[in-house]
Parts: sequence; structure tokens; C-alpha cells
Amino acid sequence: MIRPEDWDIRPRAILIAMLPTVVMASVLIAYFTTTRLSDLEEAHIQRGKALARQLAAASEYGVFSGNQDNLRKLANSILQEKDVVRVAVFSPLQEVLADSNKPVQASAAVNLVPHETSAPLRFREPVAGPGVSLDDPFLDSAAASAAIQEVRHGEVLVEMSRESLRAEESRLLRNAFLMVVAVLLASVALAMRMSRGISGPILRVAGAVASFGQGNFSARVPVEGGTTLSTLAAGVNEMADKLSASREDLQRQIDAATSELKEKKEEAEQGNRAKTRFLAAASHDLRQPMHALGLFVAELGQKPHSPDTRRLVEQIAVSAETMENLLDSLLDISRLDAGVLDRQIKPFPLQPLFERIDVDYRREAEVRKQRLRLRPTLLWVESDPLLLERILHNLISNALRYAPRGTILLAARRRGPRVHIEVRDNGPGIAPEAQEAIFQEFVQLDNPERNRAKGLGLGLAIVRRLTNLLQHPLSLHSQPGKGALFVIELPLAAPVTASDRHAPPPTHSFQGLHVALVDDDELALAGTIGLLESWGCRVSAATGPDALLATLDPQHAPDVLVCDYQSGSERVGPDIVAHLRTHFSRPIPAILLSGDTSPAVAGAAQQAGIPLLHKPVRPAKLRALLQRKTQA
Repeated sequence: MIRPEDWDIRPRAILIAMLPTVVMASVLIAYFTTTRLSDLEEAHIQRGKALARQLAAASEYGVFSGNQDNLRKLANSILQEKDVVRVAVFSPLQEVLADSNKPVQASAAVNLVPHETSAPLRFREPVAGPGVSLDDPFLDSAAASAAIQEVRHGEVLVEMSRESLRAEESRLLRNAFLMVVAVLLASVALAMRMSRGISGPILRVAGAVASFGQGNFSARVPVEGGTTLSTLAAGVNEMADKLSASREDLQRQIDAATSELKEKKEEAEQGNRAKTRFLAAASHDLRQPMHALGLFVAELGQKPHSPDTRRLVEQIAVSAETMENLLDSLLDISRLDAGVLDRQIKPFPLQPLFERIDVDYRREAEVRKQRLRLRPTLLWVESDPLLLERILHNLISNALRYAPRGTILLAARRRGPRVHIEVRDNGPGIAPEAQEAIFQEFVQLDNPERNRAKGLGLGLAIVRRLTNLLQHPLSLHSQPGKGALFVIELPLAAPVTASDRHAPPPTHSFQGLHVALVDDDELALAGTIGLLESWGCRVSAATGPDALLATLDPQHAPDVLVCDYQSGSERVGPDIVAHLRTHFSRPIPAILLSGDTSPAVAGAAQQAGIPLLHKPVRPAKLRALLQRKTQA
């Protein structure tokens, strides 16, 4: 139901123009109709009384003389009058001298129950006359007049029907109703005509304003109506002119700013592309010697040395490992941001993972005079074990670095269908305003001098990206002076029986393993050859695929192919692997090496189904991958 306050302007104008006229006309018609009905009722009554008096005057002699024939004639004559239904004459003793009735109409006979408005009106009038005149000369005129007394001889009755009165009343009411309807229709027509003159200009103004809201400032309102409406229309048109001018001016400013922003954007994109090319080239050029350095240090560490030389080799290894850690962290962040890192979600127990972490960090905690406590657990979780281990390594390393002489606790707690892994320390804590900043790259709250012993500021940034990749919510609870608590939430998994698990592949020697090696960097090539031969491998190496084929026996394919992604030829690593596999007609296991960390290289290797190791390659990673490939 539409409320009156929700009406449009035109219905309101119609109602305002129509309502007073209709109400006034209805009141006047009702008043005059009621007055007219009262007059008709009074005239009907007066007519009945007059007929009764007339009959009483005419019946005086007949009643006095008892002439009933004459009385019946008088009664019949009165009965002929309109609305008279009965005429009766009575003697002084109420004896009926004459009684005439009209026959009852069929319609009247149906109404068997009398009603006040349908009962006939009765008019009684006495029949009176002078007494006997005494003609006595001795009486004066005054005495004679007193002697003549008026004597009542009888009574007449006239009954009149109300039908004609009711009919006249009905006609008056019908006419009054028709007059009200006519006034209503005329008022509606007049109100609608007047409302068009009021609402029409206002609706046109509203339409123009709606067009302005849609951006069409060319719409105009005709100046019409009275002073107020014409002023309103003129004001709207003036507003449209100003808005149109303002929009044109604003559009010119926007176009100028857009052009300037476009130029700035192009300059920024050019700078970004130049920076990307520089970083890619610098990263590639830096990774190649770092890769060779790591291989040489690993090979050097396997040879016998004097104590002083051994200490020097260990220091070189530590420095090389620090640089490799920095490059690996940067590589991890770039791979996570590029979305090329795969997840291997599966159920596994947490206790072996905790034990490996204890082995990795127990010695470091003792050197730092800290306590590393691990709470044993039988819980299983659904996650990627390698990525989860990397997350916990970073959290434990961060806690050891920032909680000197403190205690670090690693525990797992079940919370319904979820498992919460907690890393807690009693270090200095983290202020609430800094708790989000610590997950950004190169942010170290207590290392303004950038001391390398306190890390690189990338561990927690990698933790945040890895937890987002695995969809494991990460939360931090800490207050200054009360330590820090990192909580990782994982889905709980059902334990898998020993028969359902695959036994870890046994380690074996690479003695006699034939490895084909392609690398265009001679320093990296020499370092890789020396490392592989120190493991007992037989290496066939070259700087390009054609040179490699020249050194290989066509009848004996190599066991494993290790190929640099950019080998100095037109063909990239996946193409070289495919060419060699086609040449020997067998799927030779392959490993790709690359100093290019761009997502395109990782995506191409993933599409070819060949594992990719980024330079500098850690010898342990290369050995583990060689072992997995040869066992497969």
C-alpha cells in the first residue's frame, strides 16, 4: 500500500484541488436535500389535515341527521384524492357511519410486517356544529349568543399513504447523489487540468536533472508557467550551462593529467625493464662464479689439508655459504612472487620433522648458550613437508638470533580438526606497531648497522609467503619484554600405517655413473667436473650440445644429463635435452642448471618436466637430485 507521503506531485496536486470542492458541494447538497425532505413531509401532513377538516365540515349535517348515504358519498369523494387510502365517519358513540377503503396493491401486500415509515398517516377531525337557537324576545343578544353552544356530533378519520412521499424522497436523494457525482467528476477534470499546469513543468525539470546526473548536460527546460516555475526553469538551465562548462574544463585537466601520467608510466616502465634486464644480467653473471666457487670449495673440502689450510678452507666455505644463502633467499622470494613454486601436499607425521630440526639447531643453540626444547608429538598433518620444514627452519633461526641466552620451544597442539605448531621464545618481544613490518623484506628491528651475523632480514618474509602458498594461517602474539609466539595453523591428518608408506630410498655411491655435462661457462664447467669426479662419476663435458655429441659413444647413452639452460647456442636447455634424447632414442634423466631466476625460465622447465636448480647450486642439492634421478 502506497502511503500518502510517497505520492508523486501530480496526485498531490489533484487531491489538493479536488478535495475542498467535493467536500463543500457534498455539504451543501446534503443540507438542501435534508431541508427539502422536511418540507415535503410537512406539506404531506398539512394536506392530510386539510382533507380531514374539509370532510368534517361537509359531514356535519349528515352526521346530525344520520344520513349515511350522503356520508358515504362524501367519504368516496375524499377517497379519490391522491394518497388517501381510507375515509371513515363515526358517530358521537364511535359507531361507523361510513367507511371507504382503496383496494390493497400487490406490492403493498407483500410487506406483511408493518414499519414506521410504511404505516399510513392518520388524521382525525371532530364533526361539530351549533346547538338549538332559543328565540326568546326577553333575552338580549348577548344572552342569546351564550345560549347557542357548539355541540360535537361525531368524528372523521382520513388515512393517507406515504408511498408518494417516499417516492419523492427517493427522487430527491437520487438527484442529490447524481449531483455529488457530477461535482466529483467536474472537480477531478478541473484538478487534472490544473495539475498538468503545475506538475508538467516540475516533471520536466526533474527529467532534465536526471539527464544531468547521467552526464547529458545538453538537456534544457522550457521556461514556462508562473513566476516561480519560470524562475526555477531558468535557474536549472543556468546550472546546466555552468556544469557543462565545468565538465569541459575538468575534462581538459584530466586529459592533460592523463597524458602526463602516461608519459611518466612509460618512463617508469622503461626504467623497470632496464632494471629487470640489469638485475637479470647481474644475477646471472654473479651466480655463475658463485656456482663455480661453491663447487671448488666443496671439492677442496674433500681433500686432506694441514690444520691452518683446513681452517682457511672452512672460512672460505662459510663466506661462500653466506653469499649462497642471500642468493637463495632472493631466489625463493622471486619464485614465490612469480607463483612457480609447486606444492606437494600429503599427510606426514610431525615428530620426524621436529627431530631433524633438533639435530640441525641443537649445536647452534649450545654455542649461543640457549635452550632449544621440542615437545614430542604423535600428530599428523596435511602439508608440504619440505616447505613446512623451511618455514620452521626460518622461525627457529629467527628465534635463536633474537633471544640471546633464552629458551626456544617448538610444540604442536591439537585444536579440534586443526593443529597449531607453535614457536615460542622469551626474547625482547615485538611492539604491536612493528608486528606487520617484520614480515617485509630486509626489515630488521634491532640491526640498523646491517650486521650479517644477525641475518639478512628475509627469513620472515619467506615465512609469510610460504604460509600463504600453503594456505596455513600465520599469527604472531608478542609484547615488549615478554617474548614472541608464532603460530601456524594446519589441517589435522589421519595417521598412515607403515605398509602404506614408501620406504626412503637407500643412499648409494655414484661410482661409475656416466654423467653428460653441458655448460658454456668454463669456470663452472671445471668446478662441476671436479665435484662429480670426486663423487666417483665418469663425466663427459662440453660447452655446447654438438661438442658433447662428438665426445660421446653413439652406442652408449649417458646415465644422466646435466645441462645449463643457456649453453651458448641457439637452443636452450629443454631443447638440448630433447635433442639428445632423440639422438640416443631413450628418455635420458636430465637436470637443468640456470643462473637466470626469471619466471619464464622456471615455467619453461616446469612445462618440459625437467627439474631446475638455480645457480649457485649447493652440492648437497645436486647430489640428492642425482640420486633421485638415478634411482628412478
